[in-house]
Amino acid sequence: MGRLQRRRSSPLKRLSTGLGSLFRNPVSVLSNPYTAWTSLLAMFGALFADALGQGYVWVLGVAGLLFIIGIVNELRKVNIYQHEAIPLPIVINIANPASSDNALNCLFNIIEKDPRYYNHRQHLAQYLTLKASDLVFQYSGDIHHPEMLRDFLKITRHNLEKLKGKTPKNTTLYLAYIGPASVGVLVGTMLGTDSVKIFQYSKSSDSYYEAIHIEDRRLKESVSDFEMFTITRKPETKRHSKVTVALDIASHKIKLSEPSIQAYGDLIYMASRSNGTIAASDDWLRYCQEIFTVLNSAQQTYDEIRLIYSMPVALSVALGCALQTYWQIMLTNYDSTTNTYKDLMRMNDLRYYF
Repeated sequence: MGRLQRRRSSPLKRLSTGLGSLFRNPVSVLSNPYTAWTSLLAMFGALFADALGQGYVWVLGVAGLLFIIGIVNELRKVNIYQHEAIPLPIVINIANPASSDNALNCLFNIIEKDPRYYNHRQHLAQYLTLKASDLVFQYSGDIHHPEMLRDFLKITRHNLEKLKGKTPKNTTLYLAYIGPASVGVLVGTMLGTDSVKIFQYSKSSDSYYEAIHIEDRRLKESVSDFEMFTITRKPETKRHSKVTVALDIASHKIKLSEPSIQAYGDLIYMASRSNGTIAASDDWLRYCQEIFTVLNSAQQTYDEIRLIYSMPVALSVALGCALQTYWQIMLTNYDSTTNTYKDLMRMNDLRYYF
């Protein structure tokens, strides 16, 4: 997703912008806790001073100081939400009954642990006119309807760009993706290598944790040795024009004997060296680099790649960020009712621009 190029404002310009914003929206000043205390102090302090017959200057001075502190506090918030990079929580739910609102609340809780973003939900609405409903994108259709799914992804990407257009430059997306890994790869193609933190759901704690922070093109870097994977199957010579790349990175293992894998062409099997799902403390970026290295080599050798995977959805999104939609890769989705890997969509069939 392209970033909007904005010039960095001078401190004087920021002050002018902030004061103008407060003038246009005086309610934000009046609702500030410090200015609210000003009103109470002025009311009750005046009564107390009147009863004593003195102290009016002290009441006026303290009230004025609180009011100034309230103004400065609001200017700080305006500066953060109009000029600094901020975290923007996003939930994308693809055909999954899990609660999108719960995921969004988890992201807000994570963000609001930083004192700068206390009451982040309220401030997004107040300073950027972004409601919670603007931050959730939900697809309830059948993922095996490619035209509907492609339309949803295109619309979502367009709306994400509009959201980022309301925020300062270099805003970081905090993404919680809910859905199958197959579509997670496609979701990642919307994001590219812009600043995004991808969060993974933890069933044991019913919460989300940061799995990978994408800041640049490092996830596209090829590696010369493999630390996270063992490639247990790889043809010594090319025997077919197509190849299946199977990624085993979860507790439920890929069934390599499945007929669609056996009949497709050559096979490259990458098995994670961990026994199950990737740990939160693992280097998720390295996993992505090693997969990208294999796929990059395969696309130079074969006409088409068929991708089979058993992996955390956060990694699937990161992989999509790396791959984009340039290569002929057929994504698949495991159908538990038939125990088969069904073709979903070729990545290069998805076009965001024409």
